[in-house]
Amino acid sequence: MQSEIGRLAENVGSRITIISESGIVLADSDMSVYQLLNADNHAERSEVRAALETGTGVSERSSPTLGVDYLYYAVRFERAGETLISRVAVDLESLYLQQTRLRQLLTIGMVFGIALVGLITFSLARALARSVEHSRKRLEARVTERTATLRQLQELGTLLAVCNSLSEASEVLAVQLPQLPPGTRGALSLMNNSRDMMIVEQEWGGRWTKGSFVSPGSCWSLRKNSMHWSEDNSLVCDHLKDEADKDVLCVPLIAQGDILGVIHLCQKAGGAFGNMELEIAQAIGKEAAIALSNLNLRETLEQQALHDPLTGLHNRRFLEEKFDTFIEKATRADQNFWLLVVDIDHFKTYNDKYGHDAGDFVLVELATLFRKSIRNSFTACRLGGEEFALLLPDLDEAKALEFAEQLRRSVENMRLRFEGQPLGQITISGGLAGFPKDGSNLSSILRPADERLYHAKGLGRNRICKDLLVDELTDPRFSQPAKTAQRH
Repeated sequence: MQSEIGRLAENVGSRITIISESGIVLADSDMSVYQLLNADNHAERSEVRAALETGTGVSERSSPTLGVDYLYYAVRFERAGETLISRVAVDLESLYLQQTRLRQLLTIGMVFGIALVGLITFSLARALARSVEHSRKRLEARVTERTATLRQLQELGTLLAVCNSLSEASEVLAVQLPQLPPGTRGALSLMNNSRDMMIVEQEWGGRWTKGSFVSPGSCWSLRKNSMHWSEDNSLVCDHLKDEADKDVLCVPLIAQGDILGVIHLCQKAGGAFGNMELEIAQAIGKEAAIALSNLNLRETLEQQALHDPLTGLHNRRFLEEKFDTFIEKATRADQNFWLLVVDIDHFKTYNDKYGHDAGDFVLVELATLFRKSIRNSFTACRLGGEEFALLLPDLDEAKALEFAEQLRRSVENMRLRFEGQPLGQITISGGLAGFPKDGSNLSSILRPADERLYHAKGLGRNRICKDLLVDELTDPRFSQPAKTAQRH
């Protein structure tokens, strides 16, 4: 549409604009698609208001967008139940030049000059009216399509702005991209975590395979940081050289110097991309890159906020924020839910003997053991220092205690060496509490779990307690309980 408006504007020597009833600029012969997305609302322009009220409007002023003095002539018309404004802008400098020439002609003869001015004015008015009418008829067929495209671009930006994750943004792009521009096949490739491959996350039209990958260095759009159109007679991206059809437009997704991925597009019918399609693709690339970059940053910050930087396990903040969700799931499924709090025995003494680097090494190895031992539905957290918590849904009390004992024995059997030096035996003590048996929220469940952990310490450590009543005679592992429990 932009190219057609441009040709019409050249024919009549005037700027042509199509404006919605609400003042949104839908098309302009002197503006690009990207400028249209950021154009000022024209609802308060005098000629637009007059055209909406009376059918036509005229005004004279300087264009804030192009810095040129214009005479604006606006006409209201209806299309598919929607009120639109067709506006023609005539360069005043050109009109003034014509007036100067007319004055020269008037010196030859007033009568002839007046007749000539009248004829020219009449001819110009008719030519202008014919141009406006002709432009309106030609543009009407594409106004609906153009309006829909702009609305889809605005909707894409809005949807991307409210996405909460990269997976959501990927799904939004998969729905919106097949329509922008319409009649295309394509794919969305995103950079993997290792930053060495781009994986096809979404595809439409059957040209690409979801899950396939290409190297970032094989795409010219990423190497030059701008759109690249590979054709048989031009520079072809390496990832297309083995394909029969090389007519593909690659739109890079790059924000703040960070490579996020590429959008690949090709015409279904094998046709070429017009200027409008290229501008739309570029606008999509900018919108998508900014949105994906913001989501990347948000996920990184959330990851850092909810994970322990040393062990990689979830941290206490995660436990506090997500605990109600675990309780809700257990309530909905009418199941028990267990919290196991464990602590490394004598860790302070151990740290003093072997050094803090060795202590950090033990914490990391213990976290690795927890990750290997728990099911997918379980969650391991580091509460701080040498204290950990494990969330155990879907188990009865006997199974939860059995799991805790197996975990304790696994730690007891660990044999660690740090920088060639054996670190000696490592043991843990723990306290087990559950929902709804011991409480209905984190604080009410954590309190008895903590008390039972202290009790396990007082009974000689290297043990798990599920309550504070222990028959020492029936359990040969129990040593004489210490009178004062110490937690180390």
